[in-house]
Amino acid sequence: MNWDDLRVFLAIARDGSLSAAARHLKVSQPTVGRRLAALEDSLSARLFDRQPDGFVLTAAGSELLPMAEAMEQAADAVDRKQAGFADHLRGTVRLSIYEIMAQFLTAHMWALRERLPDIEVELSVAHIGANLSKREADLLIRECLPESPGLIARKLGRFAYAVYGANDLVGRQPMAHGDGRYQACPWVGFDEDHTYFAGAKWLLERRQGRPTEIRVNNGMVLHDLVRKGAGLGILPCFAGDADRALVRLTPPLADVQSSHHLIVHRDLRRVPAVRAVMDAVTGLFEDQAAALAGRSERAAAVGK
Repeated sequence: MNWDDLRVFLAIARDGSLSAAARHLKVSQPTVGRRLAALEDSLSARLFDRQPDGFVLTAAGSELLPMAEAMEQAADAVDRKQAGFADHLRGTVRLSIYEIMAQFLTAHMWALRERLPDIEVELSVAHIGANLSKREADLLIRECLPESPGLIARKLGRFAYAVYGANDLVGRQPMAHGDGRYQACPWVGFDEDHTYFAGAKWLLERRQGRPTEIRVNNGMVLHDLVRKGAGLGILPCFAGDADRALVRLTPPLADVQSSHHLIVHRDLRRVPAVRAVMDAVTGLFEDQAAALAGRSERAAAVGK
């Protein structure tokens, strides 16, 4: 029996159609159909009833499903473990991160490369974290701690945030102070679907529920709009303080910060290349602790 045929069977059972399974597996729909036919021929059983609204498991398919899932889990475990058999410090390590973390890591990628000369690093940027159990990534950096018992988290540190504005905007437009600033000045912020991002709810409260004049779903786009003078915005201090086009208008906001954790599957934590990247990222956070906390040399505050 071909394991690829069972993978196709699982995809159809989960997605309900040949076309959806093909997209999930990144193969053509005819390939999915041929694989399913081959599996049904090898078992001498029909696994799905073809109905107008999709594929539904037959009795034989329902009996096969838990066994195929167990094989999938075993295959995933082998995939995770195989990297640990190597005793050399080489290979590719993939990190799943969101855009603010990407902004931080890319700014210091030269330092990481110096520590990891023989390791290739891939950055996968998305709001939704990768599934480490299925090896969609080797490492995950997120604010929330993992719920799966197979994952292990290492605390990295916190990002401090402050209010920033473009030099040109601050220079040509009088900036109100105190709570008046939040009503009188134009702002760039996150949309309703991303109010969980750092500073979004805090700013909405100070604007008394009034939404920002410009709303985005991406932190790096928000930074770019602020630096272009579209409005004031709340940015991580490591990024705002390093941007010469911006001026910081507040000290680090006491109620706005984000804690980050480096997450790894327990089967991968001793893989030499993965371990080296974990140590390098942890060391980077330690080296940049002052900038992350908003204590860089350029971080002169002008009051709340």
